[in-house]
Amino acid sequence: AKYFIPNEFACRCGCGLSRLDPTLIQILDKGREYFGRPIIITSGTRCERHNAAIGGAVHSAHLVGDDGWSHAVDIKIISGQTCWELFHIFCALGIVRFEVSNKHLHIDNSKSIYHPQKILIGTYL
Repeated sequence: AKYFIPNEFACRCGCGLSRLDPTLIQILDKGREYFGRPIIITSGTRCERHNAAIGGAVHSAHLVGDDGWSHAVDIKIISGQTCWELFHIFCALGIVRFEVSNKHLHIDNSKSIYHPQKILIGTYL
């Protein structure tokens, strides 16, 4: 990664698990380059214990899947404008799954999680 260090993608519980899909890392690097400002990852790969402890989805894209990779990150959101800019950047880069909250923008490139539409926006405001 050009703009990120590996521990930014590691599980926040401290277990050290870090298996973020290399394709997603490349997309994040391109997104950071287009954005022109730092992108802060608040959640990357999660171990099952940590995912359960924070109330994550049972089949979360943050968990390591059958392919050996996790496929999601949450990006810290400072303002609505920042969220909108990042949404457009990552949409243009091929991300098809988004969730928006008042604290983060979730992006993922999971191919194994069912989604009935191309772009999903879950709002937790």
